[in-house]
Amino acid sequence: MATGGGTPRAEALLEERRRVLRNALKSEFLRKKYNPANYTSDGGIVFDAAIQRWHSMQFCYGDHFKPTLSNFMKFNLCVTIPLIGFTQLIFGPAHTAWLQGIARGEIAYDHPSRKIQWFAN
Repeated sequence: MATGGGTPRAEALLEERRRVLRNALKSEFLRKKYNPANYTSDGGIVFDAAIQRWHSMQFCYGDHFKPTLSNFMKFNLCVTIPLIGFTQLIFGPAHTAWLQGIARGEIAYDHPSRKIQWFAN
């Protein structure tokens, strides 16, 4: 059976439970945050266990790292392959041929491809 605009009754009950829990947590946070006994010059301190767990995991992520083939492939895909590709693009065979053309005198001193590098040194 549908109540409230097509929302199933089970969904409506879950939504109501979530709303009650959210309001309870919100009131607890406000009560702890603005408690005059806890208030110092830098504001009230509210300890949240979930945030503490998250920060702890971020700090000790390396302790829980597992070297797997998947991690190795992700690293290569994100770091090694782009680095090698960029190096080949910059210093690859085309650049070597261009330098050899300069050494043999085939590319003039005032050639447009060399003019860009006049002030690079």
